[in-house]
Amino acid sequence: MALLKKKQINLPPIEETARYFTVTDGEDYLDEIFENDRRISRSFSRFQLSDEEYGENYAKVIEELLATGGHKFFVALDRYGRYLGHVWVCIKVDTVDFVPSAYIYDIETLFPGIGIGTALLERAEEWARENGARKVALRVELGNPAREWYKKKGFRERAVIMEKTLTD
Repeated sequence: MALLKKKQINLPPIEETARYFTVTDGEDYLDEIFENDRRISRSFSRFQLSDEEYGENYAKVIEELLATGGHKFFVALDRYGRYLGHVWVCIKVDTVDFVPSAYIYDIETLFPGIGIGTALLERAEEWARENGARKVALRVELGNPAREWYKKKGFRERAVIMEKTLTD
């Protein structure tokens, strides 16, 4: 273990190696995927939840999502195998068109602007096609700057999610 830690200390900073990434299957990186996703998801939350309550609810939602559909995770790694980002895609039948559809639950990168997100999205779409999906869908919050990026990637807004906060 000490040898591994010493070896990691001598690696170049991840910021320097991030541009030279590969996209690969992500099932061996689920801990890092969900750790990163939980942190980012927490930053979007508008409700005051304790860390414990948020963690319990997060775990419950992830468990429920994984219970249906066919899931695939892809990760971007630098040349030393360090996590740079991920995409989580799930295929299930759409409730409007009733065709196999790929839902992108997450696409997150640690270093935006260098092509990691594009590579992850392309790999997810390729996998979806290979597995019979006829379309790809995702949810993006209105204030998320990624909306414009998705539009550049060929996504169009088809529906609006309407929400009302309930008060006591």
